[in-house]
Amino acid sequence: MGKWMDGYLAKLAKVRQENLDCGGPERIEHQHQLGKLTARERIERLADPGTFEEMGSVVREFRMGLDGEAKPSPADGVVMGLAKINGRPAMVYCLDFTVMSGSIGDQGVWKIAELVQMAGQERMPIIGMFDSAGSRISFKDGYVGLNGMGRLVRNYCLYSGVIPRITLVLGPCTGPLAQVPVLSDFLIINQNTGFLWLGGKIESDDAGSAEFHMEKSGQCDLIAESDEDAIDKLKALLAYIPQNCWEKPGQIATGDDPERREEKLLDVMPEDPKFTYDIHEIIDLIVDNGEFFELKEDFAPNMVVGFARFDGMVAGIAASNPDELSGIMEPDSSDKYDRFIMFLDAFNIPLVTMSDTPAFPPGDKWERLGVIRHGAKNLHGYSHLTNPKITLVLRRSYGGSNIVLGCSKMGPDFIYGWPTVEFAPTGPESIVQAVFHKELTKAKQEGNYDEVYNFFLSILKEHFSVMTMAKTFTTYYTVHEVIDPRETRTRIVKALRASFNKFEKIPEKKRFIKPA
Repeated sequence: MGKWMDGYLAKLAKVRQENLDCGGPERIEHQHQLGKLTARERIERLADPGTFEEMGSVVREFRMGLDGEAKPSPADGVVMGLAKINGRPAMVYCLDFTVMSGSIGDQGVWKIAELVQMAGQERMPIIGMFDSAGSRISFKDGYVGLNGMGRLVRNYCLYSGVIPRITLVLGPCTGPLAQVPVLSDFLIINQNTGFLWLGGKIESDDAGSAEFHMEKSGQCDLIAESDEDAIDKLKALLAYIPQNCWEKPGQIATGDDPERREEKLLDVMPEDPKFTYDIHEIIDLIVDNGEFFELKEDFAPNMVVGFARFDGMVAGIAASNPDELSGIMEPDSSDKYDRFIMFLDAFNIPLVTMSDTPAFPPGDKWERLGVIRHGAKNLHGYSHLTNPKITLVLRRSYGGSNIVLGCSKMGPDFIYGWPTVEFAPTGPESIVQAVFHKELTKAKQEGNYDEVYNFFLSILKEHFSVMTMAKTFTTYYTVHEVIDPRETRTRIVKALRASFNKFEKIPEKKRFIKPA
């Protein structure tokens, strides 16, 4: 080897050693004391052994510090590159809190922006891990990263629906940078160290925390107990998602019999419709090995969303939960449902909808919260879905829920209903009160109110029963088949197989315009 190369190699070796040293031993120790891994430790845990190929390692902060001295800035505080995660290629980056508190500089933000574009062009997921004090301030130039921030945000938006974008907030993430995790498809926050905040006054003890963004803002999909747990959850999530919008999620052998009949399903639903049940009981009984990967668990729990497998095939489940607010479709649950089904459609993941809900809540309170426009987003969104769609109606399908949850002629591929299903424009109880108010008033005076009320209610419930309505196949609310609850898993498996190669095309357009 030529001696002339020695000097160059020495410089390269020095750069690589500086990068491995991060912000120095004191900063690394401080990071560990905070209960956090360093950026390189996080990537090492995420990537398959020996697969991480770093990019942008020579980049440094080229401006002087406030004291006129150059600040140590290995990789400009952004460790990034190509890796494999459980054998799948992905682009990954992590902000390094040991370098100037992870503040994002002019070159670091451009590194990430370019990496996102590379991920989009190479058709692979982009994984980001945030631990940053926010925007880096230069004494001479002020905030220097706005130009790169614009490109970063634009790239994240342009590749929406093209590649999966998953973000972990493992430390602080504030200011303009806080927009990026929310632009991602899925956000995981460390409940002990994560903090996400755009700016302004903090007025509550839990502001910016994982719980805050899960329960109140609905921006967090998964809460982790540690950096390690967050990375493990990311790997589990990625297993349900394809590489890009041109592929389908992978199938695996789960060992669960696709023909399994589940006797326990007969005991989940209470005989009296006034009583509720938890939809998780049904989900756990029909999916492979009872494994359901739920998202946004504590946000609008009246709508349950998440991933599961049926005979190894991935599907997204969206289910109204009678055990929470009777499963109503209020604005938060509508938003939760809308975002989830949009992701499924973008990445060719089948949708299994499970419906037992009195639909949208009436009244001044809900109208002020925009229940109509939020519901309209669901109608608009479902109308544009081209992925496989299987609907299971369990008990109540009242009002607008019939079309919002794919129980009617909105384009579902298969609609199955248990024999307990009731289709009605609104709850039969309300109809009895409205239609037979004179008879009920008289009965109240004569002391036989309950007898008269139950008489009319039984007539209506019989009229609205799927066993009555299914006699006409298309004219009224209906299903493709009324099934024995014990057949539920088998029916879904066969429907997923049948729709695996489906082709559905919507009218050509430049883009659709969602209701406000």
